[in-house]
Formats: sequence, structure tokens, C-alpha cells
Amino acid sequence: MQTNSDAVSTSDDIPVPLRARLIAPTALSEAQRLTLHSLCLLFTRAVNANMTRWLGVPFTATLAGVERAPFYEIIHSPETETRYVTTLAVGPASQPALLQMDLPLVYLFVELLLGGPGGTSLEREPTEIEGSIVRSVVELICRDFSTALSSPELEIRNDPSMPARSIDRLMPTIDSTLSLSFDLVCGTQRGKIAFTLSSEAAKVLIRSLDGPAKTARQTSPEMRNGLLTRLHRTLHFATLQLPSVRIPLSIVRGLNPGDVLTFDLFEDTPAVFSIAGRPAFYATPVDAQSRRGAYIAAPME
Repeated sequence: MQTNSDAVSTSDDIPVPLRARLIAPTALSEAQRLTLHSLCLLFTRAVNANMTRWLGVPFTATLAGVERAPFYEIIHSPETETRYVTTLAVGPASQPALLQMDLPLVYLFVELLLGGPGGTSLEREPTEIEGSIVRSVVELICRDFSTALSSPELEIRNDPSMPARSIDRLMPTIDSTLSLSFDLVCGTQRGKIAFTLSSEAAKVLIRSLDGPAKTARQTSPEMRNGLLTRLHRTLHFATLQLPSVRIPLSIVRGLNPGDVLTFDLFEDTPAVFSIAGRPAFYATPVDAQSRRGAYIAAPME
């Protein structure tokens, strides 16, 4: 097992910069960012105390980042291949969610709960018995996270009803998920866990971050219409592209004109139509008379 005895350098009291992948209309305001950080701070303080007591070794979790990304990017991420993945259910409607955890942490938790020193390093999938042991850890983490969110609509439960090989069918591939990732230090082992919420669960969470409604500043109809007229005449750069994929160097070196390059993407994975550098729609390239165009499939939330 790879060890590192350094102390955690990130303070829970310092807000973590959230990644700029959060885009309108679900981008977070400054007030929402601060509220979300406070909720995550409540979670990390509770889970740190409970896990330290339960495992018998120092346990520290800190917020690492928040990211909005389509589901196909989550399941195609290289990190997913080296992580333990289990399904979760959110709220009374049982909206789907995922919990991902680095495999070394899984075997560390299993060994500690069985009374061992926590020094085993394995890179395989957990057995059925190991899975049942680590599910008790997941249940504790979900309980502390639900307590921090303090909303019946956001109660998170462990729901390992779907096999790991079927995770790609948990949500639509274009579903705009919200991921909350946390850095962990347990004893001398470092790792990461990540909650991935479906777009519907993310909407509930974002709504819960809103404070009292503010009165919008009133503008005259003439001023509003004038601004809209000027905006309609502005030009913006637009791009239509496939999601990022990883290609082995051996394939790239062997490419020749006329070769067909196969991407590791689902057949129904759409292209992304970006306006002014911001992803705005899922789309499909089409011919429009003598020009190339884009068929707009769905907005990116």
C-alpha cells in the first residue's frame, strides 16, 4: 500500500474554488457557493469524527471540488476504472446517484473493520463479503452527508441494486450530473471519494441553497427592448465537437489518410454545441441544403 504520513494541508475553513464547468442556467451564485461550502464543511466535520471513532485511526475528509458534467464523461473517466462504484438513491423519489471511492481505501476500511493494521494494497474488485463490509462504511458516509444537507428531498441512501457493469444505464448518457469530490486521509493512506447526483437531484440541491427571494431591479420596457435588439445583432463564435476521448499513441502513429478512427464513445453520445466558448446544447451534425448545420437535441443544464 502506498503511504504518506504528511498532514492534510487544506483547511476546512477555506472555501474551495469550484470548477468553472458549472454553466447557466444552473451555475451557482456566490451566495449558493458559500452555502454549499458550509454544508460540505458540516459533512466533513461529522464524518471525520464518526469515522475516526469507528475505524480507530485518524480520518480526515476535505472538499476537493464541485463539477457539472454529462454522465457519459463520468463513466468514461479514466479514474472510474480504478475506483469502487456503488449506486445511491436520493430522496423519496429515489433519484439515482453514484458514490465512487479509490480501491485502496476500500481494502483499508475492510482490513481495519476486521481488526487488521490496514496495510493491504489490492487493485481488484471487492468480493461479496468485502462488499458487504464496505457497504457499512458507505451507509455511515451517506448518513452524515444527508444530515448535513438536512432535507428529506436530499436524503441519500445506499442502494447497491445495480451491478457495477451496468452503471452506464443508471442515467441517460447526456444527463447533466453534479459531482462533489472529497480528498480523504485515513491513517497514512490518501484517496478520494466522489458523490455524483443526477440532474433532478442536483436541481433540488441547488434550489435548497437559495435564500429569501430578492426583488429584481425594475427597468423600463423601452430600455429592455433596446438592449434585446442590440443583443440580437451581436455575433458569437460557435463550435460543434465530440466529447474528449483518450487515444493510444500506437494508434495515432499508425494513422494514414483514409483510415477510420474508432472512438470509445457510446453510439448515442451526441456532439456538444458551444456558443462563445460555453457548452450550450447537445447536437448532431446535419446537412442543411448546401451548408453544414447542427440538429439541436437538448439543452445542457
